[in-house]
Parts: sequence; C-alpha cells; structure tokens
Amino acid sequence: MSVKAGASTVFYQPLLRDQQLSTKQWLSILTRAQQHGMTALALQWGQHGEVAFFDPQGSSSALLNALHQLQIPVWLGLYADPDYFQQMQSAEPQKQLYFKQQLKLSLQVRRHWLHLLKQQPLQLRGWYLPMELNDTDFTSASYLQWLSSELTGLGGLLEKPLAISLFYNGQLPAKKWLAAVHQLQNQTLQLWVQDGAGAALISEAKRQDFLRLLPCHLPLIREQFRQNSGAGEVFQARALTEAERQTQNNSCHPIIDFELRYMPAAAGLLPLVDQIEPAKTSLKP
Repeated sequence: MSVKAGASTVFYQPLLRDQQLSTKQWLSILTRAQQHGMTALALQWGQHGEVAFFDPQGSSSALLNALHQLQIPVWLGLYADPDYFQQMQSAEPQKQLYFKQQLKLSLQVRRHWLHLLKQQPLQLRGWYLPMELNDTDFTSASYLQWLSSELTGLGGLLEKPLAISLFYNGQLPAKKWLAAVHQLQNQTLQLWVQDGAGAALISEAKRQDFLRLLPCHLPLIREQFRQNSGAGEVFQARALTEAERQTQNNSCHPIIDFELRYMPAAAGLLPLVDQIEPAKTSLKP
C-alpha cells in the first residue's frame, strides 16, 4: 500500500440530518476531532441511493468548506446502494452483474468529486468504496477470484489508493476468512477490517479470537457505537461511555474510528436519530 490509513483516520457518514450545520459548527467539530488525534477524515459515501453529497452548494457544502479551510486530508466515499446487502444475496451470475453495476456507479460519483475538487481543492488521500465485504463473498472460490480481479482493475484506474471495508460474521472459520483477505490484497487496494464491537454479529469470545488472528498490517475500524436495536428493527445505537472508550484494546493495527457522530468532538451537534433517515449500510450510522 502506498498510503497507510493511519492511526488517526475518522469516518464520517454523510446524512441529510446534518445539513443544518454551519461552516462554523463544522470547523468546531473538526478542530475538536483534530485535538483528539484525528489527522484524516473518511466520508463513507458520496452518494447514498438518490441522495448526493458531492454538490459544493448542496447538503454537505458547510462540511466541504470546513475541510478546505482546515486542509484536513480526506478519503472521499463513492456510491452506496441502500439495497446492497439484499442484492448481494443473489445467485453468483446476478451478483457479479450487480457488483459491476455498482462499480460503474461509483466511478460516476468519482467524476462528480473530481469536478468539485477543481472548484474547491481538498487534500485527497484516497477513495473509499462503500461496498462492504463479508463471509458470504468468500465462500465461492470462483467468485473470490472474480472479485479480486474486479477490485484490482478498479484500483488500477485510479490516481489515488482505493479502500474497502470488510467484516467477519462467523459463517466461515476465521482462518479461511483471512486466507480470502490475503487473496484480495494488492498494491492498489487497502482492506479496512471492522472490529465488530458495535454490531455484535458474533459472540465476544469469537470476536476476540478473530482479532487475535488478524495481521497487524491490516487497518482496524473501531466501532465507536453500541447497537441497541433488535433484529428487524430500525437501526439505533448509542455512543460509547467514557469508561468504554478507556477500555478499548490497545492494538498493533492502524486505527480508523467509526464514526464521527458517536465521538466526543461531535457531541450535541451531529444527531444520532432521524426517523425519516434512508436505510443504512452495515457500517452503521
């Protein structure tokens, strides 16, 4: 990897509920985050379904102004389909067609970002592809080989590094999951692994066993929330308590925190709940 994710990268999930914030408020949030060690911001997506966040005069204009003023390096997110996980349950041929379509949509979003960067230069560190991979993508050897080829091809088109996140849901033995990750690794693609603490898809014991096997060079996304909604319910989560933050494990991995609204720097400014919010992807709100 030519650029490391870094120990101080923080995710931000763009949501319409945040559009009322002013540039001054964003400067306050980002400055406080920098004081807590943030040196780069990763926008989870540039477009979520029909909602775009790359317009310099749109819902994210105040954030983009603040990022420009502070010259904070950014990973710019690409296209996220609210129905991604449902669509990825299809049979392999349909799954491949759908995945290629999503890559094309992400390249379209990238073109919008590049247009914005001509008007409002930002410190671009890389591109984030919000198509999260998990065990179900690694069960078929033929699909895994195809997936590796597609991601390598996409990364080769870009002038900056490409990142994608992965999570472990316990359907595969951890060693088989890690072997699949090893197959996906290449010089143009960064693989960011979710620690699973917030979503709790597997038992804590199994999660800790998995983390112990995870090679130190893989960046680790620390989930700064704890889900408190049940299966089939609208996603809800709370921020970590101070005691929970203090007990987060020291790690040999480059650390990425998910996400800004659950962190002290954004307290009282980035709301956690909005009943009209569109459906979320797995890197939860």
